[in-house]
Amino acid sequence: MDFGKTLLLLPLMLMVSVQAEEIRIAASDLLAEYIQTPLDAYGDEQEVEFVIDSIGSIPALDRLRADEIDLAIIAVPEGSEVPREEFSIYPFAYDAAVVAVNESNPIDEISLSHLGGIFGANEEFNFNTWGDLGLSGWGNRNIKPIAGTSEESITLELFKYSVFKGGAMKASVGMAKNSEVEDILRTDAASIAILSRMPKMSSVKVLMVSSGADSDAPAFGPTDDNVHYGDYPIRLAFYIAFNQRNETRLRAVIRELLDDQVAESLRSHDLIALPDTVRRKLLIDLDLE
Repeated sequence: MDFGKTLLLLPLMLMVSVQAEEIRIAASDLLAEYIQTPLDAYGDEQEVEFVIDSIGSIPALDRLRADEIDLAIIAVPEGSEVPREEFSIYPFAYDAAVVAVNESNPIDEISLSHLGGIFGANEEFNFNTWGDLGLSGWGNRNIKPIAGTSEESITLELFKYSVFKGGAMKASVGMAKNSEVEDILRTDAASIAILSRMPKMSSVKVLMVSSGADSDAPAFGPTDDNVHYGDYPIRLAFYIAFNQRNETRLRAVIRELLDDQVAESLRSHDLIALPDTVRRKLLIDLDLE
């Protein structure tokens, strides 16, 4: 053995041995930036380098199939197929559209079809007054629909996809910045609005929503549990997807994605993390595998 050559190569060998492992992730552009900071912090501690590309869900799956990435975080609209037969899948997070009114409004719940009649053109129903919805004492009050808008949110498009059959919004729907909507609801009892997050004002009430056309169909509010289990119908689900052969290598990364720091980052950007009990169960299952 040439010990001289070995000594010369030793620094290079040490550099290779301590080089950070690289994990390649393609994440939906709707949330990629919200996972970057907590993953980078974890990577600094564990000598793992995360390369996160913010792209659409379909190209992310294509890259996963081609082994160009290790893990994808994809958005799957209601009614679309989750690729469980092809990849290992974990639930991750949700986006949801919230419907709210002034607290003095007697309405507490509403169906998707009735929301369509308020906000949509060419829908099954067409509601212009609160009396059209059967609210006692509110017969002559015009409904004032408002859509909250934000460049950082797809809430309005999610609402249209989940609620409309005709696909178009009424021309009478007012547009306002998300930051302004609660003030409008607080001062105008006849308004009803689409929001990207739960309201903070006590004078604003969130409506429960039912998916059935029957007036007796159960309605659910946008709680973490109701959104996760699919009871609240205006939602968009995000999933972690990866090739099963890489599960052992990626287990620690999946744990981090399901941990508190990532959940808090998602919530701070108006997304809905998995309910804590669900995340805890998934983490326990990961430890047992």
